[in-house]
Amino acid sequence: MRIIQFAAAAVAISIFGFSTAALGEPLKPLQPWVVNYAATECNAQREYGDSADPIYLGLVPSAWGNTFELFVATKGLGPQSAEELEGSVDFGHGPVKAWLLHYGTYKPKRLNFYRFRISTGEIAQATSAALVTFHVKNHPDFVFTLEVIPELLKTLHACTTDLQRYWNMTRDEQKNIAAPAVGEVRSVFSPSDYPDEAMSRGQVGRVQFLLLIDEQGKVAACDVLSPSGIPALDGRGCQVIRERARFKPAMGRDGKSVRSSYVTPPVVWLMK
Repeated sequence: MRIIQFAAAAVAISIFGFSTAALGEPLKPLQPWVVNYAATECNAQREYGDSADPIYLGLVPSAWGNTFELFVATKGLGPQSAEELEGSVDFGHGPVKAWLLHYGTYKPKRLNFYRFRISTGEIAQATSAALVTFHVKNHPDFVFTLEVIPELLKTLHACTTDLQRYWNMTRDEQKNIAAPAVGEVRSVFSPSDYPDEAMSRGQVGRVQFLLLIDEQGKVAACDVLSPSGIPALDGRGCQVIRERARFKPAMGRDGKSVRSSYVTPPVVWLMK
């Protein structure tokens, strides 16, 4: 894993840390952006607000590069079970409405997350934006100042390209795969997997996933390729697939198993 950190022109190393801060005026950054090159994900984070009580803003491009997840994280107790809320992201061109997931993590720290998903086209609005506002229904707004976003997005794009090469997703790398990974995902679902919150709202949806399959046939990562627009359905779908799906790994031209990607057939959530 590599870590790159920069502000207007800075490079350094940093560590995760989240907590609450008073909201009102736009939050200003405390540190440069940190870009993490991980084995299954690229992400960027930045600390804002009060150094004694910071708030984090994060960007996570999908492995395919067609969507971005944006998260706001604060220190404190979030819901143990993820709840779905109405919200929007606004870069100054009008709100991009989206359902979001609100949840808490307890290890290694108690963190309170708000996680949005928007398209790559929508994130492009950030390149000329001075501010971004996250609105969550019945929750306080979060407003962050923005800078060096064009450079940040270029770095994330380069990271995503490297990630695609590592998992043999690019056209050139796919030439080295003699046989693709083989597996089944629809059969791993059961009616009891339907998220209670989505069921209570009568929400249905169709979602498709991009899986990263390692040399042992394990699902190393699950990414939303074509979102349903209902994050509870998308998130539960990835959870089920990662826990239960097993694959015969892809084989290289040398006869050895290799890393690969796998696009699932559409998973349709319906209530009968």
